[in-house]
This record gives sequence, structure tokens and C-alpha cells, in this order.
Amino acid sequence: MKLFSSHRGFVVLLLLLIITSITYINYSVQQINRETKGFINTSMLVLLVDWDENNFLNYSSQALQQNLTEKQLNKINDVFTQLGSLLNYHGAYGGLFRSSTGWWLMNPRYTVLASFDGGEFVGIITLIKQNGQWSIGRFEYQYNFYPIERDNTSLKLVGAY
Repeated sequence: MKLFSSHRGFVVLLLLLIITSITYINYSVQQINRETKGFINTSMLVLLVDWDENNFLNYSSQALQQNLTEKQLNKINDVFTQLGSLLNYHGAYGGLFRSSTGWWLMNPRYTVLASFDGGEFVGIITLIKQNGQWSIGRFEYQYNFYPIERDNTSLKLVGAY
């Protein structure tokens, strides 16, 4: 009978440990999502409202800064110059995703959408924690410029002056 009760006690203890672990992991994931979502929305809004490569580098990880070529940085600067003024920031969508470097690692990755007076911007930003602070670890982007000239054939005049 002692063996049965100690076995039962072990199972109960094991279940409590599993439930506590799952609760802690869930809380940690939610906390990371809140932190990273706040960082991505704040940093990207600052960058998209008034693009400045120095601000971008301040938000970027050391590895990204070291790997970013001058040609790549100039291209990003040109894109934001041609996009013009920010009209609407649609926010960041995403969260934690499994890292490609290890099954136990999770990376926050967000898709950022914004409309400018000269086109649209979509960024896929992967964050990393560096020295206790979140930073941009990877910056991928796509853009679509609006046509510079209006197609006058689609505008029809009705009435006379």
C-alpha cells in the first residue's frame, strides 16, 4: 500500500510540475510578445514617419550593422526617399516563430505594412535580444511605387465650362 501511495504522490507531483512549467512558458511567451510588439510598433513608426539611416542603425543589432553594405543602405535610403511621406501605418503582425538555427529557439518576426504618398511598403523584421534590449536582427522589405504620371485616359470630362 505504501508503494501505491508513493507512486500516486509521484504522479501528482509530476503533473503539478508539468502544469506549472506550461503556465510559466505560456506567461513568458505572452510577455515576449508584448515586449516585441511594443518595440516593433514604436521603432517602425519612428523610422517610417521620418526615415533616417542613423535611427535605423540605432535600432539594428550589431550583426546587422556589420553585415549591411553601403550599397544596401543606400538602396533602403533611396526607397524611402521615393516613397515620400507616410500616410498610414497599418501596424505589425506576427509573433514568435521557431528559429532556423535550433528547434528550441524562438525568434520574434513581424510583418509591417505602411502606405506612403508615393507607394506601399511591406517589411518583414526579425528581432533579437542584445544586451537586454530588443533590436532588428534582420530587415527584409518590398515596396510598390505608385505611378508618377496620372493616366489621363481614365479621367473623363463631363459637362462644359
